[in-house]
Amino acid sequence: MKTNEIEKELGLTKHTIRYYEKEELIHPKRDENGYRDYSEEDVSILRVVKFLRNLNISIDDVKGIINGELNFHECLKINQVHLEKHIEDLKEVKKAIDYYHDKDIPFIPSLSQMEVKASHGKLGFQKTTKTISLGRKLTRPLVIRRIIYTLIPSLFGGVISLFLFDFAEIHLSIILKFIIYLIGFLTTQLVLIASHFQLSSLYLKDTIDHTMNQSIEFLSDGIRYYQFNGFISNLIYFFTVLFGKDEKLMHKYCYEDIKEVFIDTKKRYMSIGTPIAYETYVPDFKFTFQDQQSFYFYWPLTLDDDMRYIAVILEDKVKNIKDPQHILYALKNGIQLDDYLNDQ
Repeated sequence: MKTNEIEKELGLTKHTIRYYEKEELIHPKRDENGYRDYSEEDVSILRVVKFLRNLNISIDDVKGIINGELNFHECLKINQVHLEKHIEDLKEVKKAIDYYHDKDIPFIPSLSQMEVKASHGKLGFQKTTKTISLGRKLTRPLVIRRIIYTLIPSLFGGVISLFLFDFAEIHLSIILKFIIYLIGFLTTQLVLIASHFQLSSLYLKDTIDHTMNQSIEFLSDGIRYYQFNGFISNLIYFFTVLFGKDEKLMHKYCYEDIKEVFIDTKKRYMSIGTPIAYETYVPDFKFTFQDQQSFYFYWPLTLDDDMRYIAVILEDKVKNIKDPQHILYALKNGIQLDDYLNDQ
């Protein structure tokens, strides 16, 4: 049998057949024209070799099995152990690939020095997206949860609306009562939804936002955020998120479009679940862009290990960073700001 015939019958390449010949697994003869002529025994051996190699058995072990020097099942057992270890290694590689891909992290040399830490909740909160972010982005599941949370107080809002008309001794038909109840219900729910954003412009500058659901996402090609502008703006943003159209309202800047980042670290009082407040250092972030737009983020909520990544991204991607207290060093090394700044 000629080489091209074996290629078609066994699905082996010419290079592979020659390699097995070089390893002295087969011994083809030459015809009068000098072409290789494979015997039935050669073809049979090639079938066995292909079978064993498909089981990922090394070529040396294949030789041992064919020559009767190695036990087939012992080779399978040893190979099984190696494969299981290899599979576990591949799972870890895939886990790392998924981690960086899902977070949409830009390539930064410092990533090679950062250990991936397990995700964890903080103070009862969970991240709403996998991307690296200052704050917690408003997402559709969070919007639905917010609507559910406001149902009960909204029901009371409708009841109060009816009570006011009854108190004024205004007689209404059943249809009008239903309409008034519905208006009271919806008005209460919309007010609760919009007011949940807690616009800090009530007590701070108009450019400042302090909210659980305000966020700046750090993506592979730049940052993305939405800036709250008031009651009506909040409602529009809320419902665009519900219907998956919020991308139209998001601001997006490439990293090279960031003119400056100012990090202002201050001591503020925090109280969590107790009436006793304690002092802690927290950073504010002000982003100024090349088009002269700016965004001040007051005391952003940051979950999981995002602050470490934000620190290395800012150092690598933004040329002009004003960090008077040098807290980026502490953030990227996972040092608590209270410990870092109190030691200075």
